[in-house]
Formats: sequence, C-alpha cells, structure tokens
Amino acid sequence: MCGVSGLLNFNQKLIKNDLISYANEMNDSLRMRGPDFSDFWLEKNINLVLCHTRLSIIDLDKRANQPMISKNNRFVIVLNGEIYNFLSIKKDLTKLGVNFRTQGDTEVLLEAISHYGIEKSLKLIEGMFAFVLWDKYEKKLILVRDRLGIKPLYYYFDKVTFAFASEIKAIRRLDWLDFSLDKKSITSYVRLNYIPAPNSIYKNIRKVLPGEMVTVNLEKHIKKKRFWSFQKLRSFDKEDVKIDYENKLHDLLRKKVKSHLIADVPVGVFLSGGVDSSLITSITSEVSEKKINTFTIGFENSSFDEAKYAREVSRHLGTNHNEVYFNNNIFLDLIEKISDVYDEPFADSSQLPTLLLSQITQKKVKVAISGDGADELFGGYYRYFIANRFNKLIIDSPVFFKNLIYVIITKTPKWVWENIGVILSKKYGKRQFADKLLKLSNVIKDSDENVFYFRLISNINNPEDCVLNKNERSFIIFDSIIEREFPNFIERMQLIDTLKYLPDDILTKVDRASMHYSLEVRVPFLDHEIVEFSKNIPLRMKIQNGKGKIILKKILRNYLPDKLVEREKMGFGIPLNFLIEKKLSNYIESLLYSKEIQNQEIFDINFYKTKWNEHKTKKRDWKFLFWNFFVFQKWFSRWNSVG
Repeated sequence: MCGVSGLLNFNQKLIKNDLISYANEMNDSLRMRGPDFSDFWLEKNINLVLCHTRLSIIDLDKRANQPMISKNNRFVIVLNGEIYNFLSIKKDLTKLGVNFRTQGDTEVLLEAISHYGIEKSLKLIEGMFAFVLWDKYEKKLILVRDRLGIKPLYYYFDKVTFAFASEIKAIRRLDWLDFSLDKKSITSYVRLNYIPAPNSIYKNIRKVLPGEMVTVNLEKHIKKKRFWSFQKLRSFDKEDVKIDYENKLHDLLRKKVKSHLIADVPVGVFLSGGVDSSLITSITSEVSEKKINTFTIGFENSSFDEAKYAREVSRHLGTNHNEVYFNNNIFLDLIEKISDVYDEPFADSSQLPTLLLSQITQKKVKVAISGDGADELFGGYYRYFIANRFNKLIIDSPVFFKNLIYVIITKTPKWVWENIGVILSKKYGKRQFADKLLKLSNVIKDSDENVFYFRLISNINNPEDCVLNKNERSFIIFDSIIEREFPNFIERMQLIDTLKYLPDDILTKVDRASMHYSLEVRVPFLDHEIVEFSKNIPLRMKIQNGKGKIILKKILRNYLPDKLVEREKMGFGIPLNFLIEKKLSNYIESLLYSKEIQNQEIFDINFYKTKWNEHKTKKRDWKFLFWNFFVFQKWFSRWNSVG
C-alpha cells in the first residue's frame, strides 16, 4: 500500500524547480502511507508530475519502486494497493513474450495495460487499488479506483490545475489553489458523519467513485466512466435449487483469503470475536502455512467489550493473540490525532478504537486482514431487521393507526420508557432506549420507504436546522432508477449501504487509521467475485427471524462452537456518552459561546445551544450530534488556516 499524488498545470507557468518543490511537498504529506521510499516523475515540456510514497509489501527490491514506466515507454503509473491475481496475469503475459524485471504486481498491471489496453485490464485484475496512469502518446491522465472503493483517490480541478492524491492533505500542499468549503457537504456531514462521494468538504475537490475511471487531457476535458457497478449486478428472481450456496461461498472465501495472504512481510488478522472477523480468522488459520497473529481492542466498560469473545476464538483456533484495552488517557491522546488522520470532517466514533487497533497491530505485522464488508453484503445491520419486521406496519398501515402509535410514544412521559428499557434489556442504557423509541416514532409516521431509511441512518432528521443557510439540503441518496431496479426494500438498503456507507464511512475509517501507522489492511469479503455471488444468495439465507448473516454463521459452525457463533452483535462502538459528558463537556460548552464559531458563519449556534441544554438536562441524548460538532471544530481549527 502506498500514497499517490501529482498535478497537471494547464497554463504551463510552473518552472521545473516549482514542480520539484511541490512534488516533494505532496510526497512528504503522504509519508505515513509509504515510509519505505518516495520519488516522483516529471514529463518534459508539460507541467506534469506524478508522485509516489511506497509501503513495501510484495517484492521489496528497489526495482519495484514507483513511479514506474512501461517497457514500450508509453505509460507511467503510480499505484496504491494490491493486485491479488497478478501472478496468473504475469504468466499469460510471459507467454506473449514479456520479460519482467520485478517480482511485484505494479509492473504486471503496467504491462497488462500496454498489451491488452486499460479496459480489458480492469476486467482482468482482482484487488484493491487506486492508480493514476499517464499516457504519453495520447497526452492524457487516467485515474482509476477499485470496484468497491477500498482505496481512496481524490482530484482537484479548475481552469488552471488538475491535481490528484490518495488524501486531501497532499492537495492542500498546493497553496495557490481555491479551497472554498462546500456548504452542502457540511449538511450531509451533519446528517451522516461523513461526506458521500463524489463530493468532498471542498467545492473543487471530488472523489473518484468506486469502479470509476476518470480521464483528463491537455484540453481540460474530463471524461468519467464506470468499469464496474454494484448497482448493475442483478439478483436472480428465484432461488436456484441446483446451487449449494453455502459450500460455494465457503470455497470462494477459502480461495480469496488465500490470495489475500500473499505478501513478503508478516500478515495478521483483526479479531473482534464477532461473526465476520471470527470467520476470516478461522479460514486464515486453515489456509495459512504459518501460525497467525490476531489483534483485538478491549474496553473497560463491559457493555462495549468483546475482547473476551475474541480471546475464546483465538484459544479455540490456536492463534498468537494480542490485545490492548482502552482507557481514558488513550481516548484523549487519540482525539488529538483525529484532525491529522482524517483531513476532511469524519465523525464515526469507532475511528478511535480503529486507530488504537492499527497502532498495536503495526508493531508486529505490516499487513492485517479484516472482516469489513460482510454486514452490507449479508445483512448484518440492525436497520435491516427493523425494516424486515416493521415494513408492513410502517408502509401499509392506515395513517390513523400510525399516528396513534406516534402519539402513544411521544406523549408517554420519558421516564416510563426509561424504566421499561431497564426491565426489558440490559443492552440499552436508560436514555438510549427512550431515544431509540423517539426515533422509531418519527419513522412510524413516514409512509415513504426512502424517508424511513434516511431517518434510520441520520444523526438528526433535519440537518438543515443545524446550519445558518437553511436552503443547504444534504445530498439525495436514493433515486428513481434504484427504486425501479430494486423493488425489495431491504435489498435497496443493502445496495445504498454498499454504494455509500461502506466506501465513504467504513473503508475510509479503516484506510486512514491504518495508513497513519503504515499498516496495510485487506478485506477478503470485498473481493468482487464474493460481492457478485452474494447478490444471488437468497435473502432468507442472509436475514431470518430478526437475525442476520445466516449463511456466514452456518459456515462458521465448521470451525467454532455455537456459543461463539450465536451471540448478540455489539459493533465497534465506544462509550461516547462518557466521553462527551466527562471529558469534552467544558470544551464543547466553550465552543458554543465562542466568537470563533460565530465567525465561521456555518452553524446555527442557537440550535446547538438548545440541543446542548436538552443533553445536559437528560431530556434527550444528543451525543452523536455533539461528537459530530466537536470533530468538525477540531478539523476546522486544524485546516482552516492552511493553504
């Protein structure tokens, strides 16, 4: 894994020394992504520079360094990621007479493009990747991002400059560019805790979409094309009785996990003790020739702690287990890193344990295998169960009945729901149970499935209330095409989660946290063959009787006893209420009454003051809203004075 960056200046006013200076600046900003080597390549007579920082994983020889030029001298490439099937492609190219000077995947990709063309090559390659290719003959830059958006790629475009990078911080080093904020992106961030692609926090910076190829030429023409789309994968209308879905998926997982273990450096596995990571760990232990290292984060608060389950899984499988526990001092140390690690506002609070997990893992291995992606593909999120259970009630019930339920929930004193919550479940704290009911009451009023989904995933129902410009609506996630092609509501939720939440939240969180510590994280569940097969697995094998990932649990029973397979999903959360109320309360309150916030002219501070009062007096639980607010302010303080 590595960092890529570069720029193309259209007006040809930059001299060579300027380009060299900016190349060094961009490489320096991405040093953590590639600490082993950095270099750049300049195109003669054109203000173009391609930059690369290398994290050496496969073929540690210096001949595999980048930027790399094709044998026919037509193409120059900078690649971030891994091509898992490069050896089979290399074998085919060797039959065509290609001689290779390296043992790595970058040269194989480069020569495949030279011989097959880029579009055929993209169909052939399996992996996680973001690369930029300069075509010397046609004088054009080509930006490519992998099918599921595992690896990031941003670009800046105006009348003078086209720049690109693995992270925005590298583009920020180009100090003459316009970094005006995109106010609509801020509204989306308040709703979702992240900014959905293709947008970013800046008006002139965009994200390359998963499975997209972006081409720009010297005439400033930009062309975008999708070479793969999850949305276009069609599910079979009927279950195929000839297919043994469980065994086929099991075989696919074995095959893909084995390919993800290819490396010339030590490899470990993230193990939380949940279904996804336990299955990946089990299969890794089965197919690996070496005893594997597993890594776990624990919490002193037992309601968030899964470490004991991970320990049991490790003991059962015989892994070398490593764990570390969160404490208050670690929380505060990591909070100070957030705005450096995440260079646009990003407020998924599980970023904190992910940072700590990456930190401890990097001390022993250079590559980690993760179970990310299974929730989206195989129905693991709680919102799918809600939709499955309450869809008929919410969508088809008479309006008067839904209004009656709404009145009952909202008019009943909150302390009643709090006490019922204590009796019914140990899972929810008093305030959390009551607030979930209040959120459900808003959902029940909706007769539109799209609004229902939006409310389920939102920090707040109307994020426009949070900003001064009430006309800044957040981006629309659903569209008529998706509704028409995916009439099943649960499958539509899974689709949107895979298109948006997975790349823009989950994978962004893991990429930035891991690369901050120069750790490569691989995700076998997101191999495109597994993703494509998952689309055809019947829904009943994913979600049934209020439980998800049914088919994965069946496979996992081949390795682990039932007590480690069937247990409540916990997620990767943190005790955020404690953090907000005990550690950040004074800071947040001072922000709400500061001139700095008023001078931003972004947020409606009176709105936040009202919500803060509700939170402090325990009328409502707004911890996610204020974590979101806190993270934005830390980001703004760090980056507003830069560039």
